[in-house]
Amino acid sequence: MTGERLRLLHLGLSRSRMPEEGPFVDELRAIGDLTIRKDAGAMSVEQRAALIRDCDVLLTMWGSAMVPIDVARDPGRLRYVCNITGEMKSWVPLELIESSIPVTNWGDASADEIAEAAMALLLTAAKDIVPQTRHIERGGWRLERHHRGTVRGLRVGLYGYGVIGRRFAALLQPFGARLTVYDPFAAELPEGVARAESLDALFAGSDAVSIHAGLTAETRGSVTAGRLAMLPDGGIVINTARGDIVDQEALFAELARGRLRAGLDVVAGSDELAPDHPARRWDNCILTAHMLAKLSWNLPRLLYREEICLDNLRRFAAGEGLRFRIDREKYVRMT
Repeated sequence: MTGERLRLLHLGLSRSRMPEEGPFVDELRAIGDLTIRKDAGAMSVEQRAALIRDCDVLLTMWGSAMVPIDVARDPGRLRYVCNITGEMKSWVPLELIESSIPVTNWGDASADEIAEAAMALLLTAAKDIVPQTRHIERGGWRLERHHRGTVRGLRVGLYGYGVIGRRFAALLQPFGARLTVYDPFAAELPEGVARAESLDALFAGSDAVSIHAGLTAETRGSVTAGRLAMLPDGGIVINTARGDIVDQEALFAELARGRLRAGLDVVAGSDELAPDHPARRWDNCILTAHMLAKLSWNLPRLLYREEICLDNLRRFAAGEGLRFRIDREKYVRMT
């Protein structure tokens, strides 16, 4: 696009997390005329649609107002929706994805942080760090345990092999783990990574399973009691994806007996456990409250997701191809 400056709009609710100042906003203003509204909750559907139709690019993220479905049929001036974060189903309707308006998201922006989280949980569980440190806190010193082990030679199953699963596998390979993947959507696997033909086969052949699948009708509750029973004594379940992929009652029953170990950045339902839930006190259950990918230290001037957004906006302005465009299949599988 040439000539007139781009009109950029963020239409949010009061809880919108779109910053109103700082390096990212400065870069946005260098690209186009930016309007940030966080009062969309007080607007009618027609008012929201009118504002969106009067911009070139709609910027969406956590706390954005829902784009009216009619915008897909009559977009007005709108030519691009740049979703700064990953999820979008709460504010971008499927009808817009299926329209001629391109929609992108942050792509692989969160992959490193979540893959690192899974790696941290796996190492912490495999080394029995939590029971050891709690033993010291209680006045003990060396805690003799039967399940303390090594990642070298560990049979690690990956349930899901999207961008996060691939980053996790890359982190694990130098440690000498034996990797197997179950993901019917993964067309090719790299050398050294085996394919499980079924989810049963993945659990039956693994010492530890790390979950990286999206939450869909097919994956919800798919980590069942029967599949958990296939893991060996001392087996490990890592979940940095979505809690509802796991039959939580079945997993907690295994943990309460002390047979399995788990590192859970997410839990089922509301993604929170009651203050008096016994799982909070189990030595074999690491709970990190969906916080391991939330960054607040040693941050760059621009977050990676912001760099992706800015890169796509510059590509759009120059008439170049966009990265991480969302189609119907990706949208339906999106968590």
